[in-house]
Amino acid sequence: MPTPREQLATILKQSRFDAGFESHGSLAKKLNVSRPVVSKAENPAHPVPSDAVLAAWAGATGAPLDTLTDLAQRAKSGTPEWFMPYLTAEAQATTLRFWGPLVVPGLLQTEGYARAHEQSADIVAARLERQRVLGHARVTAVIDHTVLQRRVGSSQVMAEQCAHLAARAESQVIRLHVVPEGASVGLAGAFGIATRDGISTVSLTTAIRDVTSTAADVVDDTLNLFDVILGASLPAVASLEFLRTQEETWKAQI
Repeated sequence: MPTPREQLATILKQSRFDAGFESHGSLAKKLNVSRPVVSKAENPAHPVPSDAVLAAWAGATGAPLDTLTDLAQRAKSGTPEWFMPYLTAEAQATTLRFWGPLVVPGLLQTEGYARAHEQSADIVAARLERQRVLGHARVTAVIDHTVLQRRVGSSQVMAEQCAHLAARAESQVIRLHVVPEGASVGLAGAFGIATRDGISTVSLTTAIRDVTSTAADVVDDTLNLFDVILGASLPAVASLEFLRTQEETWKAQI
């Protein structure tokens, strides 16, 4: 499936032809910009055009401006197309469940942890924006103990991340559980389950590819797996104690 940037480039190019501008130069003259501005806009390898260029392009060619700006925002965020349906479900969910075997789930990351894990500032900003759902949805997160022991960024980043999770758990914004060493939970990749009105959407990270699905069998299998993982995890109080211990461990290394 084409990326948002590729879709944007295709629509820009097709709208130029449909409006009778056969060359980049002819449209550039109409928009009062240089020819490279037009050619780069139609090339998905280049950055997204500015809002002013998109507005002028829509005015000159009749391309739908709302579609252009939507694709531009999605391209800037770096959000893959397969993840978009899950993001919509997550924002509207009343119940959220997460399993994080390798890293802290995105919805629970501090800015420092997110920045250490991601190179794109746009992705970090989008991830932090998602966290507005916290407090509106019932959130249960299970993370493997190694997630809290594996350095991401610096010791300071890890200490702050542990403190953040502990504070969220203590305030009951989230229910947090830690899978202890020696527990057997299989090799399932990370996943999230967003539920509203009995309808669930799952986001799965697999060894082959990452997918979003609402298929009944996929949802049922994922919910059952979450119950198994939750059953193997420490109780909430013991999980909180583990978090605070790791926080102090990281602080000692600063």
